[in-house]
Amino acid sequence: MVVEREHKGLVLIAAPIAELRWQWSQGLGLRYAFHEVAERHELERDMEALHPAVLLLDLALCPSGGTTEIALIQRASPSTKILVLTGNPVEAEGVAALKAGARGYCRRDVAPALMRKAVEMIQEGQVWMERTILPHLLEELTSSDEHRLQASSLAPDGPLTRLTRREHDVSDLIASGASNREIARRLHVTEATVKAHLTAIFRKLGVSDRLQLGLYVTRHTKDAVADPAPAEQDLLRSKSN
Repeated sequence: MVVEREHKGLVLIAAPIAELRWQWSQGLGLRYAFHEVAERHELERDMEALHPAVLLLDLALCPSGGTTEIALIQRASPSTKILVLTGNPVEAEGVAALKAGARGYCRRDVAPALMRKAVEMIQEGQVWMERTILPHLLEELTSSDEHRLQASSLAPDGPLTRLTRREHDVSDLIASGASNREIARRLHVTEATVKAHLTAIFRKLGVSDRLQLGLYVTRHTKDAVADPAPAEQDLLRSKSN
């Protein structure tokens, strides 16, 4: 069943439970046309036929391979951006889903407003995830040479010294997985101020979303620890003598 609405791209809703499909479609509001499937064979067929802009994928449709099946589904429509939804989000599964090619990972009972925001962000090329997974994902992506290269491609270089002290504070909290509301509370500012800081940070560092910012901060923090500045190296040598 295809429902036509204000056209911002077709969203394919893939879930075995009708109530879930209805809930997710309500979250899309009037901004998207959507198409529903309930079976795995329908999913693969319609991905190839419709090439949707976004796929909302209930992981229950991948019982045998779990996140390993995401890459196979993606091959049917390489341009489609996949948001994986599950009943009990866990760090390892979320990281695996993103590594397999998904652009988002969250719980099935996501609030309608957040569902709409997630689809919009994913369609714009950004990443959406449970914020509690962000620190673990950043650690995974910067834990090996191969993943360092991936992190480098996601987070271009730009001087951290250009950030103000408050922008540094915001960046560090983003890398820890904090939401805008939590950052505002901890820094005793408004959420609007946090958003203004993020806009300035994105512009200065050449990043476009929270994941890229988190990768940037994590990578540069690790590099600073692994390769201290000359003055710090002299201090370390003097302490060891």
